[in-house]
Amino acid sequence: MYPELELTKANRLKLAEVFRALKQVDMAIPSMVEGQHGKVLVDTLENPSIYALVIGPFWYFAGDASGVSAQGLAAEFPPYALLMPSAPGWLETIQSVFGERLTPFSRHSFSSAELSDEHLNRLLAQSKHRDAIQPIDEKLASHLTNLPDSPFDLSDFDSAADFAARAPGFAMLDGEKLMGLAYASLVCSQGIEVSIFVDEPYRRQGVATTLAARLLLASLQRGLRPNWDAANRESCDLAEKLGYRSVENYTSWYYRPA
Repeated sequence: MYPELELTKANRLKLAEVFRALKQVDMAIPSMVEGQHGKVLVDTLENPSIYALVIGPFWYFAGDASGVSAQGLAAEFPPYALLMPSAPGWLETIQSVFGERLTPFSRHSFSSAELSDEHLNRLLAQSKHRDAIQPIDEKLASHLTNLPDSPFDLSDFDSAADFAARAPGFAMLDGEKLMGLAYASLVCSQGIEVSIFVDEPYRRQGVATTLAARLLLASLQRGLRPNWDAANRESCDLAEKLGYRSVENYTSWYYRPA
């Protein structure tokens, strides 16, 4: 079992240096450096040489991947987790532990630089759903987390109150039934990580566009960059409709146990 490094001010400065060279595809690294989200596992608390940043199912490795202790840390990588862009050598080390159980998974990065308030407001004005949008306050956040099989994931927040205090989010409900969500699954001083969910009966009806446009406007009004990291074609299409520009595809790795 590898210990968790306390995110003190001094340790966060060190971690910022360690993780600076990694490809930044989302808000995970700045969120961790600011002490907003995540945890970091290390080989030793006194003078660590290897690091694993863990935020939800996403893992990012840094440090010297060549030693025996690196294989031990790699073995901590759990089933159904995603290996995100990491320091040189870590993919090979983790492949040596898990072999063919580690499979490539393509993801897609987008730039928010060309997002336009005017365009997003136009999308909202054209939507038949705009008056159904509800801000996710503490009460609604608590309700959403208690729904059966809830898609509203607050695992990276302390509580519903913590989410409401730090992160923008919006929902639509059909009576007691959740239609869809758009919320910040991560938040830091640089921006938010956009998460979207629409329940199957309400898809392809403009719900995702309406909720996403509202979330992006809220983020931009707060001076936060809304990061969009897509895992499928539908997410890519929605990003482009909202005004994002495609930047690149990259490979993450998914661990499926035998």
